[in-house]
Amino acid sequence: MDSANLWILAAAGTVTTILFVLKGLLDQLPDLAKSWKQAKRAFRGDEPSGNDSDEA
Repeated sequence: MDSANLWILAAAGTVTTILFVLKGLLDQLPDLAKSWKQAKRAFRGDEPSGNDSDEA
């Protein structure tokens, strides 16, 4: 029975860690998209429009 408890705790810990990492990655996506748009504009040589309503 102790072995079963250890497996359950290990599985719960693994799932918790995976969820924590996924949340961290998903929290970074908006900033990554914003940086990607800025990099594309800089590469093309476009002037910043000052209207960032589409990047909220």
